[in-house]
Amino acid sequence: MDPKQNQARRQRKTVRSTAQRERSQRAQIRRLREQQQAQQEGSERWEKKGLPMWARTLIAVGVVLLLILVFFRVDQIEVAGNVRYTQEEVADASGVTLGDVLMGVNKTRAASRILVKLPYVEQVIVSKILPGTVRFELVECKAVAAAESEFGTRWLINEDGKLLEAVDNDEIIAYPLIQGAVLDLPNAGDQAVYSDPDLGAIATETLQELRNAGVQDQIRLIDVTDPNQITLSYDDRVEIHMGDITDIAYKIQYMIMALEKLGPDSRGMLDLSFTEGKQAFFHPLAA
Repeated sequence: MDPKQNQARRQRKTVRSTAQRERSQRAQIRRLREQQQAQQEGSERWEKKGLPMWARTLIAVGVVLLLILVFFRVDQIEVAGNVRYTQEEVADASGVTLGDVLMGVNKTRAASRILVKLPYVEQVIVSKILPGTVRFELVECKAVAAAESEFGTRWLINEDGKLLEAVDNDEIIAYPLIQGAVLDLPNAGDQAVYSDPDLGAIATETLQELRNAGVQDQIRLIDVTDPNQITLSYDDRVEIHMGDITDIAYKIQYMIMALEKLGPDSRGMLDLSFTEGKQAFFHPLAA
C-alpha cells in the first residue's frame, strides 16, 4: 500500500478516536448534570413536603407521651356521693395519690380497692379528666338488719347480705336484730355466712318479706331459734308468733291488718301460727 494512503488512514482513525472520546465526555457530563438536577429536584420536594408521614406520626406520638408523662399528672381528686366516708378516706382506699401519672391510673383497680376497703360503698364510677383530675362517684348502701356472731358481737347487714361493720352490743340499733341464726367468722365487706344455713335462709327470707311489706322499721327482733315458731317483736310492744316459714308473706299481710285493728297502744302477743285454722289470736298483757 502506498505510504501516503497509510498515513491518510491513520489520520482518519485518529480523528474518529478523538470524536468518540469527545462524545463519551459529553455523555458523562450530561449524566452528571441529570444526576445533579434530580438531586436538586428531590431536595426541593423534601422541602415542600416536609418529613414523611411515618416520621411525623412518630414525632407526634413522642410529643403526646412526653405531655402525658411530664404534664398530665394527678393534681386533684374529687369524690361525689359520699355520706359515710370522707374524701380523704376514699382517696386513700383507692390507692391514687397526687402526682401519679393520670393516664397510668387503673380505674378498675382503684374501684376494686374502694369496694373492698369501704364496705358501705356499693358502686363506684372512676373518671379521669384532663389535665389532672381523678373523680370518684359513689353509691353507698344502708344497713337493714343486724345479726349476732359466734363471738357474741353484732354486725350490721345490708339488703344484699353484705356485712358492713361490727357494733357495740349495748348500742341501740334502728334495725331488726336477727337471733337464732349465728354468723360464722364475719368480716366487713364479706357476704353473711351463717353457721346453720337453714336458719340463715329463714331469717333472710323473713327479713325480705318484711321489707317488701314496708314494715321492717317497726320490727325490733326476728327470732328464728325455733324454725317452727318464728317470733317477731313489733315496736317493742307486740310479740308475734308466725309459725314456720310457710306462707310468710301472707302472714305478714295478715299481721299488718291485725295490728291496725288493735290500735297503736295495744300490748300483748299476736298468734299468727294458724295452728287452729286460718285465724289469728291476740292475747293482751294483763293490766
